[in-house]
Amino acid sequence: MNFKFGTAGFLFASTLIVNAGNYLINLILGRILGPELFAEASVIATAVLMLSFFAVGIQLSSAKFSAEYFAANENKLIAGFEKWIGNKVLIISLVLATLLILGSRALQGYLHFHSFWPIIIIAIGIPMYFNMSVKRGIAQGTDNFIRLAWTYIIEMLLRLVFTFGLIFLALKSTNQVTSEAVSAGFLFSFLAAMWVKPTASQTKDLIPFSGQDAVKSFVFVILIYEFSQILINNSDVILAKHFFTAEQAGLYAAIALIGRVVFFGTWTIVTLLFPKVIQREKQGLPHFSLFWLSFSITAGFGLIVILACYFVPELIIGVLFGPEYLEVSALLWKYALATSLFASANVFAYYYMSLSKYTPVVLSVIAGVMQVALIYVYHNSLSEVIQIQIYVMGGLLLSMIAYQILQSISSSKKIRLNAT
Repeated sequence: MNFKFGTAGFLFASTLIVNAGNYLINLILGRILGPELFAEASVIATAVLMLSFFAVGIQLSSAKFSAEYFAANENKLIAGFEKWIGNKVLIISLVLATLLILGSRALQGYLHFHSFWPIIIIAIGIPMYFNMSVKRGIAQGTDNFIRLAWTYIIEMLLRLVFTFGLIFLALKSTNQVTSEAVSAGFLFSFLAAMWVKPTASQTKDLIPFSGQDAVKSFVFVILIYEFSQILINNSDVILAKHFFTAEQAGLYAAIALIGRVVFFGTWTIVTLLFPKVIQREKQGLPHFSLFWLSFSITAGFGLIVILACYFVPELIIGVLFGPEYLEVSALLWKYALATSLFASANVFAYYYMSLSKYTPVVLSVIAGVMQVALIYVYHNSLSEVIQIQIYVMGGLLLSMIAYQILQSISSSKKIRLNAT
C-alpha cells in the first residue's frame, strides 16, 4: 500500500495487540460472571461500541479533511480545522451525554438492568471519548500512525487495569461483581485522550477554518453510515438482551464476541485505506489496487475464521469461555459468516465514501433497518436471529458488488467517450 513500514507497521501491530487485549478483558469477564451476569456486562460493552461508531464518524471526518490539507502541505489549515471541529464536537458530546443521563431509567427497564448507574457512568465519559476521536482523526489523516497507535494502547491498558482493579475491590468488599465496575473501567479508559496533544496547540500561526459547509455535509453522511453500522453490528446483542432470558442473552453475547473478531481484526485495514485513497485521489494517482488489497485481506481472514468456527467450535468456546457456553457452539460458524459478509461489504463502503460516493451508505442503512425489523418480528430462537443476519448481510454484500460493477461499466464508457 506504499506506506512507511515503520509507522504503519507499528499501528498494525499495536492494533492487533489492543484488539487481543480487549478480547481478553471480555473473555475473563465471561468466565468470572457466567452467562447471566455476562449478558449485562456485554450490553455495557455493546453500548460503548455503539458510541464508538459515532466516535469513528468523528474520527473519519477529521481524517478526511486533515488528509486533504496534509496532501497539499497546508499545516496551518489543519490546526485551524482541528480547533473548529473540536469545539463543535464538545457541544454535541455534552448534549448526547445529557440525553443519555435523562433516559437512563427508561433504558434500565428496557434492557432489564439491575441499576441505571452503569448507563450514567458511560454518559459522563462521552465528551472525553469524542474529544479523543478528533485527535485520532487528525493523527490518521496526517499519517501520524505512531501517535494514533498509542491512543489505542493506552485506552486498552487503562480499561484493563481499572476494570479488574474495581472488580477486585467489589469482590473484596461486597463479594459481588457489579456492572458499575465494568462501566467505570470504560470511563477511565477514555482518559487516554489526555495523552494526545492537539495539533492546534503546537501551531501558533493557524488559519481559521472556513470550510464548515463541506465538513457538515460529509459529517452528516458519515454519521448516517455509522448509524447503519450500529444497527448492523450491535442491535442483535441489544435485542437478544430484551427478548431472551438473561442466560440465553449471555450465551448469545459470547458467540457474538467470538464471531466479531473478523470485523475488529480487519478494522486497521480500513483505517489505513481511508486516508490513503483520499490523498491519492487528491494527487491524481491510481488507488483501486488499495481497495482490492484491503478486500482480499478482509475476505481471506473471514474465511479462515469461518472454517475454524465450523470445524472446532467446541474447542474455541471451551477454551475462551468455558463449558457453561458450549450449548451454542453449533451457532458459532454461522455468526462468523454473517460478520465476515458485513466486514467485506464494509470495505466497499469506506472506499467509495473516501471518493465522496455515497450510494453504499444508503445500501447499508437499508440493510441495518431490515435487520432490526426482521429480528423484532422473528426471534423464536438464537439460531433464527443469526440466520436473519446471514441473509441480510449476504444481500448487502451482493448489492455492493453490483454497485462496483456498475461503477466499472460507467468508468469504461467515460474512457471510451474521452478517447473518441
